[in-house]
Amino acid sequence: MSLIKTVARVCQMTCGYRHNFYRDVLLASSYNFTRSSLSPNTIWKRNHSAIISPFEFDEVHDIHDGDRDAPLILPNNEAEFVIIGGGLMGLSLAFHLWRNLEELTPIKASKHLAPVIAVVERDPSLSKASSSLSCGGIRQQFSHPCNIKLSMKSTEYLKNIKLHLATAGQDIPDVQYNPQGYLFLATQNGADQLMTNYTTQIENGAKVMLMSQNKLKEVFPWMNVDGIELACYGLENEGWYDPWALMEALKIKLKSFGVRFVTGEVVGFKKKYASEQNPAGRVIASMPDGSRTEIAESVQGTYLPVEPRKRYVYTVHCPDGPIFDCPMVVDPSGLYIRREGFGGHYICGMSPEDDNSVDHSNLDVDYDFFHEEVWPRLAHRIPAMEKLKLKSAWAGYYDYNTFDQNGVIGKHPYYWNFSFLTGFSGHGVQMAMGAAACLAEKLVTGPGELSKEIDVTPLGFERFIINRPVVEANIV
Repeated sequence: MSLIKTVARVCQMTCGYRHNFYRDVLLASSYNFTRSSLSPNTIWKRNHSAIISPFEFDEVHDIHDGDRDAPLILPNNEAEFVIIGGGLMGLSLAFHLWRNLEELTPIKASKHLAPVIAVVERDPSLSKASSSLSCGGIRQQFSHPCNIKLSMKSTEYLKNIKLHLATAGQDIPDVQYNPQGYLFLATQNGADQLMTNYTTQIENGAKVMLMSQNKLKEVFPWMNVDGIELACYGLENEGWYDPWALMEALKIKLKSFGVRFVTGEVVGFKKKYASEQNPAGRVIASMPDGSRTEIAESVQGTYLPVEPRKRYVYTVHCPDGPIFDCPMVVDPSGLYIRREGFGGHYICGMSPEDDNSVDHSNLDVDYDFFHEEVWPRLAHRIPAMEKLKLKSAWAGYYDYNTFDQNGVIGKHPYYWNFSFLTGFSGHGVQMAMGAAACLAEKLVTGPGELSKEIDVTPLGFERFIINRPVVEANIV
């Protein structure tokens, strides 16, 4: 029997089971699990006991094959939907799955009779999750129609988050959504691409405006516009918010729905059927903390090209910097900066030109990168920043898709009950609610009204097999 291995968080995936479908879900118990290398049949290995338990340290159980002594973490250890990863993607997916199921079943008023949705996360604190360490920016200024619409759909949810996530007996959720446009700058060499992006954005309903160099200087007099040929500014559906607050609000709402939360690590699946006609290859998925897992794939040599990429965020203070009229500025060099409140504080950063020069195995911050790469560019574009003071910094991970830096949404081409929601390469907090809504609709009802509005087919796994990348020209 073939074995498929995966772990939680970056690979935000769901296995859906409905009606009389065969349930072969493998779940970790409410402990912390690590991969075991004892035998092909070894699935679960407890790393440490969170509570007093009859199970010994490092005891191993294969829940799938009817091990009667295995931990019972769900009724019959079965679920209609198992979501691997309890970050923003996983929580958003659980929310939209429930909402779609709620519209279909006559027993929607009873969470005890509804289909079981389980969210498995090995670190409930989410202290190293990509979502927790994100800047929380959201924009509509992309070059691909699918990305534009996903981000706009997510903004709709953020604007009405109190309506969607308010829970009886709890404080009204506030994700600190701050509407403020992104300002993309382009040199003469990048002006044509910026114009092309602008045209695509307008065609897909985005509210953006172009600025010449003179207009840019008039609107933002604190900016050095030397070398800037054209700029594009977002008028609606852009800004930033607190991803942590959104995740906490989602958790509270999901618990009221009866969604099950499992603290543990999914380390394997087993296929019910295997044959020589369908040999298993491997898909490699890398976790944000640098660990690696393998997922069986029907197409030999086809991999899930998602791995962790570390990015630095620096907090600076500049009392003479712009305040109320400071958007999220994206420089042609890749530098970005936005205000943090109204007290002269800002966050800034940029992606390294050579990712191979960065140690992605930890979250250590490179302060030399700020002094040598970020600050000179920042002081050039905003002269007042010559007098800034670096106050603090942190590092976080991108769910980085090395194939085309775009998300992966939809079913596995071979394992019909295995779906992907991962690899958004720094755009996850911008698209989570929209992307999750699209996938949930497909899993519960099949393509519907949302699929007509947003076609996520180009972001399917199949593009890795046929070597058809989805090009996104507006990457930050």
